[in-house]
Amino acid sequence: MEAKIKQLELITQRLMRRSKRVARAMITPYPISNAVIGDEVKGNILRYMFPCKGKIVKAGIDLGKKPKQDITVTISLFGADSGEARAFVLTKKRVAVEPNLDVEALDKLSVSIEYEAEKPENNITEVWVTLLWIPHVADVAVRNFLIEELENDYTEESEELRKQLSSGDGSGE
Repeated sequence: MEAKIKQLELITQRLMRRSKRVARAMITPYPISNAVIGDEVKGNILRYMFPCKGKIVKAGIDLGKKPKQDITVTISLFGADSGEARAFVLTKKRVAVEPNLDVEALDKLSVSIEYEAEKPENNITEVWVTLLWIPHVADVAVRNFLIEELENDYTEESEELRKQLSSGDGSGE
């Protein structure tokens, strides 16, 4: 009889969870990055083509050393019908920016660096760049059975914990 009651409690718990279920999905941003090292780093330092829609939300630039003059980093996005760019003037070694550029499928990205060095020792010799791109939700693969798997794992863990607690010593034996 007690086993039947526990089984009914378990079924009731599962039905209650399903009646007010809220699902959340986390879409992981994709990092796009490159590093260029040389005697004088100028011009294009990163190129990339996007397979689907999305948004570039963050970028980070590391110049390797504090620049002695202003450095302009331009993040350009262009496609068959449009183009857009964001320019950032850097005065520090490391900078984080938020370009917030909307990406269409097959858009091309170009990141470039420009400056006028008064002396060769002021040249930028190292540039690291990284961007975070979040693909459009419609282009992301969804696993519909994930919630059910999580519920089953949760139920098994709850039963194991119940057994341990009912034994009084926490070991389940």
